[in-house]
Amino acid sequence: MQQAQQNELEAMTDMFNKMTEQCFKKCVAAYKEQELSVGEATCVDRCVHKYMVAHAKVQEILGKHAQQAQLQQGR
Repeated sequence: MQQAQQNELEAMTDMFNKMTEQCFKKCVAAYKEQELSVGEATCVDRCVHKYMVAHAKVQEILGKHAQQAQLQQGR
């Protein structure tokens, strides 16, 4: 069970790093100011939301597949 938790932690860390990199590339064109502009902040919010929704959907699908595999093994 501990290995599964470690794998999940690594997957979440990887997803977070990719999300950060991609949303930054997409939403921040240049370092003009210390703080994000309203447009940049809105873009980042939307980008992060899309990543999180997609991640949740993938987790849901993988969970269903794992559950089906367990049911088939139990037969």
